[in-house]
Amino acid sequence: MAIETIRAERRNVAGSVNARRLRRGGLVPGILYGHGEDAVSVAMPHDELRKFLDTGHHILSINLDGKRERALVKEVQYDAWGRALLHVDFARVSLHEKVTVAIPVMPHGTPKTVLAGGILEHPLNQIEVECEADKIPDEIIVEVAHLEPNEMIHVRDLELPSGVTAVTDPDATVFVVHEARHIELEEAPVEEAAEEAEPEVIGRAAKPEDEASDEGKAE
Repeated sequence: MAIETIRAERRNVAGSVNARRLRRGGLVPGILYGHGEDAVSVAMPHDELRKFLDTGHHILSINLDGKRERALVKEVQYDAWGRALLHVDFARVSLHEKVTVAIPVMPHGTPKTVLAGGILEHPLNQIEVECEADKIPDEIIVEVAHLEPNEMIHVRDLELPSGVTAVTDPDATVFVVHEARHIELEEAPVEEAAEEAEPEVIGRAAKPEDEASDEGKAE
């Protein structure tokens, strides 16, 4: 398995102010830990690291102070728009040790029910698996074209690569197909037209007859 190498520099100053300064300079703050060694704060090129993460790979080689350390991506933090990397956690790892990672689950094919206007629901878009570090799959592809209305695919139904075991609850639903819902709207009853009424005049109120006649007697 080819492992990509990304250079990193040691971070000697911690804190949010320094982290923002690094991001403005095109670097991503992170931390490397594990295997009984001290944790090291690092900074890595944003675009290079983002390109690696977009491949879906989990293992990389970090070149730090001229020494290469194999690491597993453990946690990635993005900005509110999901575009810029804010922080990445790495755990030191050897290729044949067992690790637990989250793997995306993707559908393949289109059920007939969906073609007729139904919906393919995907409540679980990733699952946790356990396997040796050099056997981590990039993704799990699931054939869904055969699904009938209300038929489900659970974690226990997934065909995983050899040496890969699901850690997520086996009864958890990954895919389910729903038929299109046809809602018939009832026409509102037409009310009989009300009898035509005299229009209401809004304005100055007319004076009483007696009052009007008194005004006419003004001296």
